[in-house]
Order: sequence, then C-alpha cells, then structure tokens
Amino acid sequence: MASTRNPSSAPIRPSGLVRPGLAAVQLPSVEFDPRTAYDFLTSGCNDCGELEDLLPEDRRWLEESRAALFAETGSNDFARTCSGFLTELSRVLIGHPEVRTAREVVELVDTMADREILESMFGELLDDVELGALTRRAIDGDDDAYRELQGTLEEHKGHPVLTLPAALLAPTVRAVLHAWLPRYEPVEARIGRMLDRDVAAHPQEDSTRDPIGFVERVTNGIRLMPEQRIRRIILAPSYFERPYNSLAKVGDVQAILYPISDSALGAADRLTPPASTVRLYRALGDETRLLILHLLVQRDRYLTEIAKELDLSKPTIKHHLAQLRSAGLVTLTEQGNFTYYALRRDRAEEAGVELRAYLAH
Repeated sequence: MASTRNPSSAPIRPSGLVRPGLAAVQLPSVEFDPRTAYDFLTSGCNDCGELEDLLPEDRRWLEESRAALFAETGSNDFARTCSGFLTELSRVLIGHPEVRTAREVVELVDTMADREILESMFGELLDDVELGALTRRAIDGDDDAYRELQGTLEEHKGHPVLTLPAALLAPTVRAVLHAWLPRYEPVEARIGRMLDRDVAAHPQEDSTRDPIGFVERVTNGIRLMPEQRIRRIILAPSYFERPYNSLAKVGDVQAILYPISDSALGAADRLTPPASTVRLYRALGDETRLLILHLLVQRDRYLTEIAKELDLSKPTIKHHLAQLRSAGLVTLTEQGNFTYYALRRDRAEEAGVELRAYLAH
C-alpha cells in the first residue's frame, strides 16, 4: 500500500526547501479512521510488520495462528509469498466507510468479483508508471504478462512474490480471509481499544492548523508535500503494521496506515524497555544503516541515489530505510511522483555523543 517512485536521475534538492508554487496548493483535510477492518487485513499479512513491536502475548498468538492457518488452508504459497497483497485490499475500505469490523470485511470481499479483488490487490502496481500497463494486461488474462510481472516482482523483492496462477488468486484470498476471521475476532475488541487510545492522544486542532506537520508527527516521519489532486488525508492507526507505514492514493484521498504509539498499547510492565528505544538502537546497530545516515547528513537523497552510492540493491536499501524511519531517524517526503529521504537531526541528537561525532566526521 505504498505508491512511491524513486527516479534514477532528478534535480538535487536543497535540504529543507519546498519547490516554488506549492504554497498555492490548497492544503488537504486530515481525518482519523480507527477501524479494526484495516488491522484485520494487516494481521493476515505475513511481512507487513515486525513481531518485536507487538506485545509478547500477541507475538505468540500471531505465530501460532499463522501456523494453524497454513495447516488448515494448505495455502502456504499464498500466505508466505502473496499475503502482502492482503493489505492492498485496504483500498476498498476507503470507499466503504460502513465496513468497520473483520466480519464485515469478509462479507464485502465475498460480494466482490474476482477482477475487482485483483484490481484492489494490485492497486499500487496499477498506479506505477513503469508497471501499470503490464499489470493491467495480467489482470485482463494475458498469461505472458502475468509471468513477466511475476519475474519483475521477484527481481525487485529478491524472492518469489506471486507464486499462484492468476486464476487462483481471488478465490484464495476469500478462503484465507474466511479462515483468518475466527482467529482474529477474539482479539478484535482489544485491538480496537488500542486504536482508539492512539487517536485520542493526538490533539485534533493541530490537524487543522498544520495538517502537513500533523501527519509527519503522527506517522513518525512521513512528510507529504501538498499536491492538487489530494483533497483528503486519511490516517488509519494500525497495531499489526508496527513499526511501519503503508501509503496509497485512491482518487483524491491519500491514505496512510500508521503504527500506533507505544503509549497506546496499554502495557503496564515498567521493566520492559520502550519499543521506541529498542527500535532506535536496533537501527543503529548496523554498518549499512550508519552509512546511509552519513549520506543523508550531506543532503536529502532518493532511494536510487543511496543504492548507487553504496552499491547495494534498492530492495536492500529500502529495508534499511524502513528500519531507520521506524526509529525516527529518517523522514520520507512525497512530492508528486517523487519520494526522497532526509535525516531527522533532532532524533540523531537524542541518540548520543558517539553518533553525533560519527555524523560530524
């Protein structure tokens, strides 16, 4: 659920500046959408969040429930390599505000035609400048196009992504959601309370006074530059997405599934270190991520620029940047079709003397 593009060649941006003319664009409205329907889909995704960012009882529940799901449905290929597309079904929820619960999601998907399910699952790919036409042909039943799409995604991700025949994708989605529903419903009310606590912690007046800054604070580093087509920003809190954000544009709406804060979890164990502290030092405990931070000290950079500078694949760099963003060390800025990354110097200052010395070198 992340519609971003990182061009290999583009003008260098002076860090912190906004391109001329953006001030004339009308600022979008911002609203929260704390439905458990979103987290139902995310919880069924095998690679959308990190187990370490969940409460211990939920880590055990998720691992045991997924193992049981695999055994029951025999859909290991889908669950392990295609389930990331389940989160893309969240696009449908934007147009169905009445669908609030996990059960209502399943009922909605049951009414959808196979083609409608595929168009939602592949929404990000359909929006992609380079892959949109190929994805459309694959949905239209072109077997050669589907095989080419499979190969392209595997090359990009570094592992197989679409392992099922195209004709089996939509039926398998329905089967997996039906099997996942009775496992998710026992925890749904508790998850819903977490989502509500997170929303209640954000002063609503800030979303009107400074919508762009408000979104950046809520998402811990996603900065959206105003653009003409976007009239609304929907912030959907997510527990099982932690510590990552997922983005999607649907019509004039920019939707962001953002990770709820540590304070929303309701955990009372004072001996457990805050997850934000663990994320910070986990992010810093890697040579490649330190090199990325050093590059971002100089100026903001695109994903492709960083990958070229460090001679690593874009999927590898994207993973490292996700870790740095989850730790609050890096900001992702979307400006039209362009996406670039910047160092959050205030967070780097919080990390300690040795990191400051390294970045100043």
